[in-house]
Amino acid sequence: MSEMSDVSRRVRATIEQARSDAADRRARAARDGAHAREFLELTATPVLRQFASVLKSEGFFFRLSTPAGAVRLVSESRHEDFIDLAVDTTQDPVTIMTAVSHLRGKRVSTAERPLRPGVEIDQLTDKDVLEFLLEALPVFVER
Repeated sequence: MSEMSDVSRRVRATIEQARSDAADRRARAARDGAHAREFLELTATPVLRQFASVLKSEGFFFRLSTPAGAVRLVSESRHEDFIDLAVDTTQDPVTIMTAVSHLRGKRVSTAERPLRPGVEIDQLTDKDVLEFLLEALPVFVER
């Protein structure tokens, strides 16, 4: 059986390491969260604005919404239909999460996933946003 002093020392060391790791994670989340919000504002929002404009010219009406830490296209005819990009600071590393919600009959189908799994926020581009939007589009325009 282990000595009580050894168990106590190891428990205290584990607690201290967990606290240190949590502080490091919070610092990374704050720094990366700021980068992610900047990406949404400067890169994703202009792409979604262009996308909404093209959809409107094709007869599909979506409005752009920019709540804090997110950007969303919402159908003007059904508020359950939307495409969303949001900063998720609960992930380590911080991630741009996407959500696509679509009303089918009486059921709402929602799919969530990272914009580009395994890719750092500073590596994301407007092309990544456009590719995601094009993948999400068919459920909203099929007849």
